[in-house]
Amino acid sequence: MYTSPIRLITVDLDGTLLNDQKEMTPRTRAALEAASDRGVEIVPATGRTVAGLPADLLAIKGLHYAITANGARTMDLATGQPIQELYIPRDKALAAYDVLMQYDCLVDLFQDGQGYTTEANRAAAVRFVPDNLRAYVLNTRKTLPDLRAFITQQERGLEKLTIFFVDDAERQKAWAAVEALGVNVVSSLPLNMEINAAGVDKGTGLMALAELLKLPVSSLMAMGDGGNDIGMIRAAGLGVAMGNAFPDVKAAANHITASNNEDGAALAIETFVLEDNTKTL
Repeated sequence: MYTSPIRLITVDLDGTLLNDQKEMTPRTRAALEAASDRGVEIVPATGRTVAGLPADLLAIKGLHYAITANGARTMDLATGQPIQELYIPRDKALAAYDVLMQYDCLVDLFQDGQGYTTEANRAAAVRFVPDNLRAYVLNTRKTLPDLRAFITQQERGLEKLTIFFVDDAERQKAWAAVEALGVNVVSSLPLNMEINAAGVDKGTGLMALAELLKLPVSSLMAMGDGGNDIGMIRAAGLGVAMGNAFPDVKAAANHITASNNEDGAALAIETFVLEDNTKTL
């Protein structure tokens, strides 16, 4: 039985809060708003930058915080200022970029809440980026002439690298080579890779918010589907995996809900927050 009242829900977007059409359904919106009306903090936790948060999500009243770029930036949405920034050291970001250039992949960068790409990457997006993500990727990136030169200029380090592949064997080889550099490597899609500073994940952001709001771990609920969600699912008192989640995400969770195409996030909120907090896990 889970008996602790939930006071904060942190929820992944793609594959969790959003269905495969990248839509938030009326049932999901209603569940979020009802939880917010009860004083529960709703916190989007995403691999996206803050600029990539959907407008209809930001329109939900009572949304105060967001964990972005897999925990690299935890944001106060009211002020637009970061609560915590945990960037990849510049030398490691450059080393990771140079390694990735040896593989057949598309590499984009995130910095200070903005995504960056090149004209060559835009042209290659039709090959590398999944159909249901391509518009989001192309519409949320600014174009630079040289990504490596941009990294070189970032004295504070780099927020995140995000990479798309077309071949999983190639991805696995690149993964091993990059991970050996001492950075955190995760995946949110079958053919992607996301690089953050060592020890940084969505769980890092969740713990920063719990400390800020003085909330016990037992009052935290986290929901996700991808490898980049495991950190927060393990960190929360109640970790919920989607029915469509990767097997290792399900293994890390206390509870498995329905899929993102079956309003699984709404179902979990209804079960553990809106009905009562004494449900069997």
